[in-house]
Amino acid sequence: DILKNNNKNILEIGFGTGSSVIELYKNKKENYYCIESYLLGIDNINRFIKEQSIDNIYVYHGDAIEIIENNFPDNSLDEILLFFPDPWPKNKHKKRRIINGFSVSMFFKKLKKEGLIHFATDHINYAYSAKEIFSSFINGKAVFNNNRRLRPITNYEKRGVKRKNFIFDIILKKID
Repeated sequence: DILKNNNKNILEIGFGTGSSVIELYKNKKENYYCIESYLLGIDNINRFIKEQSIDNIYVYHGDAIEIIENNFPDNSLDEILLFFPDPWPKNKHKKRRIINGFSVSMFFKKLKKEGLIHFATDHINYAYSAKEIFSSFINGKAVFNNNRRLRPITNYEKRGVKRKNFIFDIILKKID
């Protein structure tokens, strides 16, 4: 039922400590669905929800792909946010990346028409790999975007900037 109210439905995958969700919610009181495997982050969000008596932030712990497949109907989400997911930089681990052909296909099925996917990373190889996957999926050219939208500065972004890494944002809109 909550997916059908008048608020936007925003899914953030891998919210870390929870600071990004808290900041986003303070700026826009939409419905937030948050998936994380890091228990400290889940505790932080749950504390915020309890202290503020919030009834439209939902926290999930576990495998993001399984949770999305089992809990979100097609055409139900307005935005999917993936801010600084683990890049799994070693070749033998790249198959663990959240951005792959299967996940991107599923994300687009779950998005409403005009829905957005916003991906951000400071890992250059992951950025170009994601750009290639997104481009092949949309039958066009995904581009890096210099508009961060309302994306908060995360701890991972701070670390990347400190290391003098570029920050890459890819924002895609579901057309049909």
